[in-house]
Amino acid sequence: MTAMHRRSFEAQLPIRAALALLVSLMLTLGLSGCAGGLGSVDVASTRNVPVDRQLALSSINGFRAENGLPALRFDPLLDQVAERQARAMAARGDLSHSVDGTLPDRVRAYGYDVYAAAENLAWNYRSVPAVITGWKNSAGHRKNLLNPRVRDVGFAAAAGPKGEPYWALILGAAE
Repeated sequence: MTAMHRRSFEAQLPIRAALALLVSLMLTLGLSGCAGGLGSVDVASTRNVPVDRQLALSSINGFRAENGLPALRFDPLLDQVAERQARAMAARGDLSHSVDGTLPDRVRAYGYDVYAAAENLAWNYRSVPAVITGWKNSAGHRKNLLNPRVRDVGFAAAAGPKGEPYWALILGAAE
């Protein structure tokens, strides 16, 4: 390579680096759109799993009472949020708090004027007592069950193509 060609090539390096960075950024942004967001998961392949909501609520409220906290009540909007989250996880086979958007966005999308919110998720428990016990025995989930700021709850389970249940408990307080 001649000196003149080398200088020309070296002058192009910053331009090539900038172009490579731009292409990388565009690919990253494009692929992040594929990752999904609020309502992006197709849940047609899932089915709701029947749950005994009264058993869940009495178990949670008994646990809260043992710890000096007031009882929670079911909220139909939070029930819908929990059902959607359980079905989205089942559809994707992914136990994730963000599989279908962030918790605050999901809660607001159903018209719940959220002041405080928390979420407990689980996978492959076979009954309401088993999943509630699992959450009581897990530090992070226990903290959510005993959150003094929440007043309402929604609860659901769903199964995907493999039949494994995904559980969602949404706890909240409206403004």
